[in-house]
Amino acid sequence: MKLYAGGLLDFYLPGRRSRMEIEVKEPTRLGEILAGLGIPLAEVHLVVVNGELVELDEAVVSDEDQVKIYPAVNGG
Repeated sequence: MKLYAGGLLDFYLPGRRSRMEIEVKEPTRLGEILAGLGIPLAEVHLVVVNGELVELDEAVVSDEDQVKIYPAVNGG
């Protein structure tokens, strides 16, 4: 699985890189993968899997998927 962490979520990835590849041997809930990486799920507000917006608690991913996660965006 290819993972892109947008915004400040890259802080939680090894080396603070925004992109990484993760081997997923069988379909797995995305929340489990992110929690295993130490990413606080409460900070993930948008999830895109293969170009489609999905709910984090419903997302199941496989090895070939491309996943993008984003935190809440504040502006003013």
